[in-house]
Amino acid sequence: MNIFRIVPKRTDKRKYGDSPYRDVLTILLFVFLLPYVISCLWGHIGEQTEVFRHKDEEETEWLDMRYEVAISGEWGKKRMTMQEYLIRKLRLVMPEEEDGSFYEEEALKAQAVLLRTELWSLFLAKEPSAEELLVLQEDALLYPEEENAAWDEMPYREAVLETDGIFLSYEGKPVKAAFFPVSNGQTRNAGEALQSDKYPYLKGVECGQDIMAQNYQSQLVLTREEYCKIIENLFAVNAAEEGLWEGLEFIYDSTGYVTEAVLMDCRCSGETFREAFQLNSASFRAEWGEDAVTFQVKGVGHGFGMSQYGADRKAAEGDTFDEILKHYFFQAELLKIE
Repeated sequence: MNIFRIVPKRTDKRKYGDSPYRDVLTILLFVFLLPYVISCLWGHIGEQTEVFRHKDEEETEWLDMRYEVAISGEWGKKRMTMQEYLIRKLRLVMPEEEDGSFYEEEALKAQAVLLRTELWSLFLAKEPSAEELLVLQEDALLYPEEENAAWDEMPYREAVLETDGIFLSYEGKPVKAAFFPVSNGQTRNAGEALQSDKYPYLKGVECGQDIMAQNYQSQLVLTREEYCKIIENLFAVNAAEEGLWEGLEFIYDSTGYVTEAVLMDCRCSGETFREAFQLNSASFRAEWGEDAVTFQVKGVGHGFGMSQYGADRKAAEGDTFDEILKHYFFQAELLKIE
């Protein structure tokens, strides 16, 4: 690197009667005064830095603090900020593991964004009232404070604060912020499964890591009597009629989830069927024996949007929360509440 300096023209010092020791005295004076100058200068800068840092903390106002939610349930009614609601809800949908571990930080952030997106969509859809902006019936978020003093657990709080005000959007509007625990190996395409173009961002994506989840596979065995009782209530038929024992047919989407259950002229959705039988997901196969039926199930939840287990694995591999959301929500983008 070339450095250019302006240098005074050399002169004959003796011509002007200067002392030959003047330069030496100047250097010594500079050496002795330099520590004092540096101390004063850096001391002042350090003080200003602390002032700015303190000022920044005082002036920080999280966007999530500006909006309030009224929760109503068995324990009564509680008014809280969006921030407090999101921290509580995040702890509820991504709870601490039995061994005391938490989901990965970036997975928690991705989930926090989805919860805020869901809540912000409700804010936009509701006209503010004079008394309360938004009322939700969520009894699980209401509990005696003394029994749940840890609701403000640090990982959940940090995930909410570090994504403050951020929501997931498609064409400027909040997306349907769908999420579930574990996929059957891939997520579902809403256009195919729901026969609707309302959610173009919910495309089927590969989730190969989900097969490693502890609850990836499950099984349910029911006696003939138990099975027939549920079938009678679900389809309003007499299950004792001939041909109904093995007469049930299932229609699957391309990802292996049941979209419809058909019994003679009666139909119900795959989600309705799996809820009636309390199956972990609608990705299942049924095997009828002589006196019992066995359901082999893969995954947990409806299969649309973000797999929580998959998000956790991606975070463990180094993906950030925005990269995680980009994987599960096609062409969606992050915006900030204004």
